[in-house]
Amino acid sequence: MFFINACGYKNEKNTQYFCERLTLNCNKKENIVVFYTSKGILKIKLFDDSNPVTVANFISKVKSNIYVNKNFYKIINYSNNKLIQSGLNKENELGEMNIKDAEGIESIPLEIKLNNKEPIYETYIVNPLEIKNLRHKFVKGSLSMVKINKKRSSSTEFFFTSNNLPEFDGRYSIFGIVISGSEILDEIDKNDLIKKIEFH
Repeated sequence: MFFINACGYKNEKNTQYFCERLTLNCNKKENIVVFYTSKGILKIKLFDDSNPVTVANFISKVKSNIYVNKNFYKIINYSNNKLIQSGLNKENELGEMNIKDAEGIESIPLEIKLNNKEPIYETYIVNPLEIKNLRHKFVKGSLSMVKINKKRSSSTEFFFTSNNLPEFDGRYSIFGIVISGSEILDEIDKNDLIKKIEFH
């Protein structure tokens, strides 16, 4: 789903503002995570330098063990691409979430990084010149948060792409990339599991 509006961003809500408001440790440098899935192992580099709020939020969720034994509950197939989604979702048909899990469902700001600029919050990019200047674009193995509206990302739901996806560039918070095991993305089907996620 695409959202279009005029792109005029104000940066009074900066990284420090959101880190404090969400009580996140945005200075923690743990930028390699390993997903142990039912189809194999994915090693991922997190973009903690360009997307500090999104990465800090993800690290906090991983450390809360909310993704242990969670399934990939949505697979969207395109002619030359596949989106592989997981996280906490109230409509996930594999069992009911417990109260602790449900408390973890909230939102975080959309966080987009242009080269040579501070991250931009709660504003997506539609200007073609700025899209060319994005720090991260969707390629095979990109890891991004799911959006819940024009300005906000889910705090728990994320997705991988199996190929380039320029239609999404500038509209979602890309916060990591698969650096080993990208062939596993082609094998993952709906209801495959994330057995655990560990930091390396």
